[in-house]
Amino acid sequence: MDRDFGSGPAVSALEKLIVQLFRMPGRRGTGIDVFLGDAARAQHVLLSRAAADTRHLKSASGQLLSEICSLVRRVPHRAERDRFLLDPLFIEALHTAAGDSPSLAAWHRRIADPSVAGVWSAASLQGGKQLGNSLLALLLRDDPHWQGNVVMQTDLFGRLRFPQCDWSIALWPRFKGRDSVFSQQPITASVTRRDVRLSLPGRPHDELLVMARQEWLRMIVGNAARLDCRQIVWPQGDVGLRLQFADRIPGWNVAYDPVVRGEGEHHAALTGGLVAAALGAIAQHAPAVAAEFDATMSAVRGWELPSAESGTLQSFSDPTLPRVMGINIAYTADDQPRLCPFCFTWFGHELGHTTSYLIETILHVHGHSLTSCHGHFTQTIPRYGRIVPVRTLLQIPFTHLYEWILMIEFLEGGCSALPWTIADDPFVFADDIRAEVAEAFDLIDREASVSAAGRVAVARLHDLYLEVLERWRRVRVRPGNLKAQPADSFEAQPRVISPF
Repeated sequence: MDRDFGSGPAVSALEKLIVQLFRMPGRRGTGIDVFLGDAARAQHVLLSRAAADTRHLKSASGQLLSEICSLVRRVPHRAERDRFLLDPLFIEALHTAAGDSPSLAAWHRRIADPSVAGVWSAASLQGGKQLGNSLLALLLRDDPHWQGNVVMQTDLFGRLRFPQCDWSIALWPRFKGRDSVFSQQPITASVTRRDVRLSLPGRPHDELLVMARQEWLRMIVGNAARLDCRQIVWPQGDVGLRLQFADRIPGWNVAYDPVVRGEGEHHAALTGGLVAAALGAIAQHAPAVAAEFDATMSAVRGWELPSAESGTLQSFSDPTLPRVMGINIAYTADDQPRLCPFCFTWFGHELGHTTSYLIETILHVHGHSLTSCHGHFTQTIPRYGRIVPVRTLLQIPFTHLYEWILMIEFLEGGCSALPWTIADDPFVFADDIRAEVAEAFDLIDREASVSAAGRVAVARLHDLYLEVLERWRRVRVRPGNLKAQPADSFEAQPRVISPF
């Protein structure tokens, strides 16, 4: 019998699990470390299942999964092992191997359908090449003297990245310019006693990059913030290459990782300063949410994407790459950022999404799912003017509770930590978030076919909503708290910008 539809003690255990997973956002002492430990164990279960169900296959993915599983078991310290298992790049690599493993395929359908995986190339899903990035990192951590060849793969944006490493290697064809990248491109790493050589398939003697072995170890294993360029031989051919280090936001464990394209490169530091300013304000007004963000998220990626007919993308995340938040900031012709004054809520929103992705994986390995409508969409929702995946609809109450709580705590502090003025009425903005959460519950009733676990989760979220609603009512009766001086118009000109 499906555990979702059991009775008696199983239901009781399910309710207990749901309460443990769906915690009140920003509540002190809510056990974020315990939650992340549970999430790491869930990823370990997935890895072990995938290694088992591909062991009989004579495929590259099966061998890679088996080797990675063996190396993970040999990591001596649990904290280090958990960091690897929860690394966004390793989780992304598991999603790319879903085509070769029945257990990963079932997980991918539940967690990431639909997602950005819908635009991945068919070739990128064959052979689990992106698992090679994780394998190489583990091999060198396990044995710094290891030698051999590993086939790896760049990501969708043409960057070669490794777990537990803040360095990325961007590649692009020189004759096409920086806007054209080597997306999901296989790359061979040849690790010798003296150096590491990167090359494209079929071009083993036409190296993209040659780096002294010790310098490569400093980069991949030691995560050194500075490299000795004298130990690097740069490409001279038709492939452009850039090494980039995603530095920590000052005072945070979270890294800022700008994704630079074409002429937008000169705004990357300014976007980083705005990210640091918003997070600094969150730390002052909502320290518990800030602590949760710092423990849960790995990186904030800065983008400068053009507007479309549907509007301007503000923040985003994807279930195939949890713990990574994308933030998109557009600029005027005179380099002024075009920014929503309440953009600090975006950080809560994406924290809610990542937490939801991790929760869904934990539920999956326990045999539960919130809905049977994987890959299904709602009807057009008037508020959004578009259809929404049922999976996303189920996340709306939780993600918007994070936004709402941030608005409440900023209002309680008078928004005084923000380095910009606010022209719009923050109470109207916060009340619209409340209305959106309430609407989401109605939409779930009409549009979503939820399982037993889904019904328990929705009931839990509604209890959290009522608790926050009571707090909101108390805040609304004392609007005099607001200290930020409203401006006639909001030009998004921060008083303090600290590029790093």
